Amino acid sequence: MIKKARKKRYEWPPPEGTEDVYVPRARNPIHSILTALPVIMLVVGLYLYYQGESEQSDSAPIRAESVNAEGIFTGLSVIKSGSSGGRHYLWFDQNGKSRGVRIQPAEAAILQSLSRGEPLRISMAPSVAGSRTFWAWYVEQGDVVFLDGSDKLQ
Repeated sequence: MIKKARKKRYEWPPPEGTEDVYVPRARNPIHSILTALPVIMLVVGLYLYYQGESEQSDSAPIRAESVNAEGIFTGLSVIKSGSSGGRHYLWFDQNGKSRGVRIQPAEAAILQSLSRGEPLRISMAPSVAGSRTFWAWYVEQGDVVFLDGSDKLQ
């Protein structure tokens, strides 16, 4: 038994003037823009984020916006991101609240010898005016100064 094809065979070139000929609709420029807009916004957002991150990482802390703090040292951490060494943080408890301060990757090795649970004094400042990200430039525990970047302040 031979089965018959259900669909009509396609003929090339298609006959002109018939209703079964597919004619693509004209492109709607508004639809094209609205489709591409989220991708454009994502690319611009990532560019601005990494530009700001690069500016913070490469700048020195601002002396005029420097803040002193005391607390109990709780540890160091790193968040791996990209091909660089990641973002390093020094954590301490201040009045019962945990607080993190950014440190440079090279400084992380120096601060490994801090003792957990011991009080420390820290000076920190943003490296970009108005930023809420603070960078440690002075760290002291006991009477030992582990980090003193006062010569690098802006």
